[in-house]
Amino acid sequence: MSFSADVKATPHLEGALCKGLGALATIDRARMTVGAATKLLGSVNVDAALQVTQPNAARWDYVVGRKQGRKELLHWIEVHPASGTGNIVEMEAKLKWLAAWIGTTPLVSYPRQIVWIASEIGLQQPSPGASYLGWPGLTICWGPSGTLNHEERSPYRIDGPDQRPARASQAL
Repeated sequence: MSFSADVKATPHLEGALCKGLGALATIDRARMTVGAATKLLGSVNVDAALQVTQPNAARWDYVVGRKQGRKELLHWIEVHPASGTGNIVEMEAKLKWLAAWIGTTPLVSYPRQIVWIASEIGLQQPSPGASYLGWPGLTICWGPSGTLNHEERSPYRIDGPDQRPARASQAL
């Protein structure tokens, strides 16, 4: 099992693996931090790689591979607004798509962290659909206090101490 080999073996991701966070848009790279000791295995812009073959799908943005000891872990990252309840519906569609798609790939066997990085924040609690924000296995990056306060937003730490990747066998 190798992230690089499994990306190459995944239909339509051949040639999409980039070094470090190279597959992420510059603005999205700025939304996360990576510790100096973190060994990244590369990144893939899943959305761009599958745009031609799945143009109408609610595709997920990125996957980033990371080495932790002898294990390889995947961070499935979606940068998406959280400015209204419509975004909740969009994220639900994206999560359903990811769950279905990942099951057809060699990448399904890796421990993973599913992450929504809120690019715009406008939801107020309690808002309709706010209970959805507790989707099992989903980490939402709002701000350092875990609030929806736009002023408090902080980068997602790929190597953060609270990162407990789900086992590959767990549902998304």
